[in-house]
Amino acid sequence: MAKTPLAVVILAAGKGTRMKSDFPKVLHPLLGRPLLHYVLETVKGLHAQKTVLVIGHQAERVREAFPNFPGVFVEQVPQLGTGHALQTAQKELKDFQGRILVLYGDVPLIEKGTLRSLLHLHRRTRAAVSLVTTKLENPHGYGRIVRDPQGEVLRIVEEKDATGEERAIREVNTGLYVFESEFLFSSLSALTKKNKQMEYYLTDLVHLAREKGLTVSALSHPSSAEVLGINDREDLARSSRILREKILKELMRQGVTVVDPASTYIESTVRIGQDTVIHPFTAILGKTRIGSWCRISSHVVIDTATIRDGAVIPPFSWIKQQE
Repeated sequence: MAKTPLAVVILAAGKGTRMKSDFPKVLHPLLGRPLLHYVLETVKGLHAQKTVLVIGHQAERVREAFPNFPGVFVEQVPQLGTGHALQTAQKELKDFQGRILVLYGDVPLIEKGTLRSLLHLHRRTRAAVSLVTTKLENPHGYGRIVRDPQGEVLRIVEEKDATGEERAIREVNTGLYVFESEFLFSSLSALTKKNKQMEYYLTDLVHLAREKGLTVSALSHPSSAEVLGINDREDLARSSRILREKILKELMRQGVTVVDPASTYIESTVRIGQDTVIHPFTAILGKTRIGSWCRISSHVVIDTATIRDGAVIPPFSWIKQQE
């Protein structure tokens, strides 16, 4: 059986108002790299036939940050909602037939395995739309998943449009979807702005699919931290902690001793050789390369430098390679 083609659409046009920043949200740094970098690296492993990146707020700045992006940039002007963002991307996919994965550019912790699971569910259930959901103790601000008595997804209701009963629902939409292209392209024109925010909601496609008698599948994910996007500085700090722990665990598996992971900050761009010891209260940044059998003492900052094998860096050192 021939493999169904896959296209990816990444939505990265939003301003990110809750970040309280003049900087594009998807370019905010997370352990040395922009948020969007992590999403692009993850989807790269899916080997999509085509990748479309929808940009808008400070579009040129986003383009400049990713000069080697192998896909297509599409600018959303004006920004009239997530449904409008997909309408903007549609022109680049007009001849595409297959499955379309849609996700946001501010979900840096998303795992390739989760996206593969969503694609597998979509294929197995022969769905028109598949999505990822998660449950939150405090679902404020997120679209709620409304299900019928049989447990099937009926629709997604955005916070501002939800009734009191719907706002009590703890299962929320994560913004990760797979669509059959035929359904998507035939339905985008049916989206309207009849809602409190006067925007074209991508989420309305779920209700449209059910109205047409088509299958809507949902993958419930246990880790909200992985599948939800970054909305504010608290989310950014939380993601930083999670990713930092992941980086340190990987270094330790590779033979690096990290004496106190809780007080050690190492960015994702750093490389360290085995049998090197990293003491507490150390920050290692940028494209730093540290050899094997090194000793990095406490209260050291190393920024984009090369440390040779066997080097001992004394306490309170600050090292930065001259440009």
